[in-house]
Amino acid sequence: MKIVDKKEIMIFFDIIIFIMFSLSSVYGQQLVASPSHPIQNGVSQIAKYVDDSAGLLLSETATAIASDCVEIEKVTNIRVLVKTLRVKNLNNSQALVDTFFSEWIRNINMDKRGILLFALLPEGAVQGKVHLRVGIGLKYLITKEMGEKILNQVILPNNLNNKDAAGFLEGVVAIRKMLLDELKREGAAVSLEGPQVFDLQKFLWASKEVLLTILIGLFLFYIIFFVERCPRCNSSLKVSSEILKEPGSKTLGLQRKIYSCERCGFSRRKKEPIYPSGKTGLMMRITGARRNVRIE
Repeated sequence: MKIVDKKEIMIFFDIIIFIMFSLSSVYGQQLVASPSHPIQNGVSQIAKYVDDSAGLLLSETATAIASDCVEIEKVTNIRVLVKTLRVKNLNNSQALVDTFFSEWIRNINMDKRGILLFALLPEGAVQGKVHLRVGIGLKYLITKEMGEKILNQVILPNNLNNKDAAGFLEGVVAIRKMLLDELKREGAAVSLEGPQVFDLQKFLWASKEVLLTILIGLFLFYIIFFVERCPRCNSSLKVSSEILKEPGSKTLGLQRKIYSCERCGFSRRKKEPIYPSGKTGLMMRITGARRNVRIE
């Protein structure tokens, strides 16, 4: 049996300590170098929601705008983009904005749930035009009147008072508040209503106009096709009947119907079969059973 020397044991422990120290040093260097990745990701996140080609926004303002846009997209699945651009002529600004918006809303692949704030400024100018575009999927949330209110009461006044284009941040904050409030209202309505149960009374009351229209149509149909008219004066005929033979359990009966007009005195008589009541009579109507009865 081999006896391990104490000196060898100390050398073994020194090697283990050296390896652990080396690994910890390498891991610490990786941790020190890792903060560069969040910065790069942060820059890409800002470029995803802010395109300041005109150089109007401060870095702090662009970061705040991107933060609000990230929250909006995370909660409501709606993409918001703030874009600034300098152009030589503002006369064709509408066409430029519409073209860019069509390409952008198609490229984000979010079922046209996008909002664009596009500022166009002439070369060397401080002020320009701000356009708001909303995707088709959000027309019910942000109407034309609401968009004009955001532009005229939030974005433009703040841009006039602040040189750092803080009006765009205020506009994004207003949009975020509007969308989140709408989402809370929908959630509160669903929670208050609870599980949806079919209510016949509520359904009939909600569709009363349709039911009334159907009833009027059925009444007119009955008047036109089932009410007997006098061939002379076109007034309704009074109908009376006289039973000639009672129907049996499996045989037909016979009755005479008398049609008379009280206006001109016209009268007409007609013999018709009488079917038995119950299931037997129904089957005789369906199968077309006939009795040797002459009907005049």
